[in-house]
Amino acid sequence: MNLKTMFGIGLVSFGVAFAQEASESATTAPSYSEQQLQQQEEQAAASESLTSPVPFVKPDIPKESRRTQFNAILHGKSYNRNSNMAAANNTDLLLDFPNLFANRKFFYIEPVNKLGIVSLGSFFTAFDISKAPHANDEQLGRLTLGYAVPGFGFYIRAGLGRDRVSNDAGVVSKTYGGDDWAAAIAKGFLGMNVAANVDWVTTKTQTHNDPDNGVETKDRFDSLTVGLSLTNAPTAKNFTWTLGARFVSFNNETEIDGDVQKANDPASFWDVSPYIRGGLSVLENENARILIGGAAIFSYRNYDDPVEQYAFTAVLQPSMMGEVFVGENKNFMFYGEVGYDWVAFQYWKDSDADVSRMMDKMDAVNASVGFRYQYKDFLAVEMGLGQRLFTGIGNFFQADGTFIDFSAMVRF
Repeated sequence: MNLKTMFGIGLVSFGVAFAQEASESATTAPSYSEQQLQQQEEQAAASESLTSPVPFVKPDIPKESRRTQFNAILHGKSYNRNSNMAAANNTDLLLDFPNLFANRKFFYIEPVNKLGIVSLGSFFTAFDISKAPHANDEQLGRLTLGYAVPGFGFYIRAGLGRDRVSNDAGVVSKTYGGDDWAAAIAKGFLGMNVAANVDWVTTKTQTHNDPDNGVETKDRFDSLTVGLSLTNAPTAKNFTWTLGARFVSFNNETEIDGDVQKANDPASFWDVSPYIRGGLSVLENENARILIGGAAIFSYRNYDDPVEQYAFTAVLQPSMMGEVFVGENKNFMFYGEVGYDWVAFQYWKDSDADVSRMMDKMDAVNASVGFRYQYKDFLAVEMGLGQRLFTGIGNFFQADGTFIDFSAMVRF
């Protein structure tokens, strides 16, 4: 049994144990409005009791409170692509903090990104396609299973692609690009949310040849990511922040009898990236508001043998966002955002060649527009259009072009 299989079995055991414990004490949750859900999230985040019922009290919303009519909406992925922390929740944020699924009952479908989510108020599931970095256009479907109660939630996720052939000559095993094991857990405490996640994905198809006679060859094309984040979002007033850090171990090499014989491009590395994100509303009335936000990301990357390189990088990400209700019933909403990705500082050192480089780069702008139509209180559709030139803290100069998103959500 290889290490990745043991890792997967551990994730499944973890999920089953928590689901059994939580299901014994949880009762059937009613369907709540988005405003009631936000009030429950705030009360649960400040409570140490995870399974006791949280009474709903009509909130007295101060003018500067984050709990405005704009934030009482759950959006799809086309909204808040720049991760402005003062904006309303979207489906990506729910998957980052799975305790936010508590008491939400909805069906969400997004055909462009091949994503579907069903939340039953406590149990939730999602189907999507793995998007492994540096993959050779190989994708696998993933299944997510999770459970949430006010103040606590978790999920496990798997996308499997394996092949093993055994004969008289030995064993040849293959793991397809996109094979993925992941888990996340989130808990509310002292008015904040804390979340941790782990993701182990095969970035491209790798082969392990273990013959009875001859040399053993093994590809290592995988990436392990561990993340931790803390946010004041449940009880934030006008300013919302998130502190976090991410660790990545990326392997891209071939071993022969346990020794690295070929270092591929990009070379294997490990990376530590602490960050801070924030956002606040600067102009707002009952029909429109403008948000500004920003992020600062710091990264130290060390490349593995036989490459002797390391790099320090600092990235700044200021952004602006506007949204407006249209019509007397406020069934239409238009939103737009623009973000700037500035590699403010990068120092790179190659010890083998005795070469170093310092640089900064200001050429990555992304912008998008979208609209939302809601019919009564149970059906909503969204569409977004834009271009994004920066794909995350691990891919500083990677362009992925124009995108278009379409999604629909039915609430119960």
